[in-house]
Amino acid sequence: MLTLPRALPLLRENVRQIRERTFPYRSRPPSPPDWPLYDKAQTHEASDLLELIGASVDTLVERIPSLGHRTSDGRGRPPIPTADRLRLLLWQTYRSVANRPAASELRLHALGLGIGAPFSYSSIARAYHDPEILLAAKALLWLSNEPVIGREHRFALDGTGFPTSVVQHYASLRARQGRAREEAERPEVTEPSASSPPSPPSTLGAFPTSSHDWVRNVANVGMDFGLIAGWKSWTDPTLGELSAFHEVFQKTVAIHPEAEFQLGDGLYSARWVVGEVAAAGVQARFLPRRTTSLKSLGVPAWPKSIWGLVKDPQQWLREYHERSKVEAFWWSMKSRHPGKIRKRRVCSRVVEATLRASTWNLRRLCYLHWLKGLDPQKSCATAGAA
Repeated sequence: MLTLPRALPLLRENVRQIRERTFPYRSRPPSPPDWPLYDKAQTHEASDLLELIGASVDTLVERIPSLGHRTSDGRGRPPIPTADRLRLLLWQTYRSVANRPAASELRLHALGLGIGAPFSYSSIARAYHDPEILLAAKALLWLSNEPVIGREHRFALDGTGFPTSVVQHYASLRARQGRAREEAERPEVTEPSASSPPSPPSTLGAFPTSSHDWVRNVANVGMDFGLIAGWKSWTDPTLGELSAFHEVFQKTVAIHPEAEFQLGDGLYSARWVVGEVAAAGVQARFLPRRTTSLKSLGVPAWPKSIWGLVKDPQQWLREYHERSKVEAFWWSMKSRHPGKIRKRRVCSRVVEATLRASTWNLRRLCYLHWLKGLDPQKSCATAGAA
């Protein structure tokens, strides 16, 4: 029988081997995708997305009627509805073009997007300053998750930064930051006691520094369907990745109350994080630090969340390693949007980053239509009628 004095050395040894990548983990066999269906999804991607943007924004207008029209004081040109601007901004994000080429795209696809009258590139630029666009983009994230509500049960958290200059490279700066942190932590670090206060969440998971600004982002992605359930973007360099956990996680469980597992890397292996996850009825799978302990320190869910590393590490790691999908999500997102954030205003940069998340979900739904038989337009229409 495993007692606490015997379990703690075993736990720390397993964590050490996992972090040094020497643990004899038995990986699951790979499951290759259905390439013929994937080919169909890619060849129909643009036309499917064009149609889905129109249907999704129509549903959004049914739920929030104010997005479909704007009041006018009688002077100047008639105001452009927020819904029409949102449609074009989503297509502009998908195409990864600047404002002037986007105005050209509008001439081509106004009918397909459901836009009544064309507008200038200046109107596109001003749309990024409108708080209604940000609210609509966030609402679209919720709407795009509705086809998989009740079917998605595992989620993984991770963060990254979008550059605002072509000279920035996030992966290189992050790797350099990691090497510096490992050198600084080489001396033995003791487990924090109950009396010593933890580090403020705002300073944990700091993004790499650069002479240019970053747009910081944290996403909580479903492991089965690959849709973003929780998202936050910000530009304040003093706020680290962990500062966004509460907001992103609460958005996720609000959309998916049936969530069962929350995955994340070692940054999230804090007792208050595990406590919040457990309070929502979700099991946490965060890789603990090398010097971790089984003491609850006021959080009963903490020893339960890591006990599997002692009792059955293979099963615990099989659940934990699903989080590699969120890293693949970021690689795919950045390969889809390799360019910098174009906007200069802080509020506009947050809108541009959030639109990337909304566009990702819509594009992903187009693929799921072919790969898993999901009908996103039918789901949107049903949701709107309800």
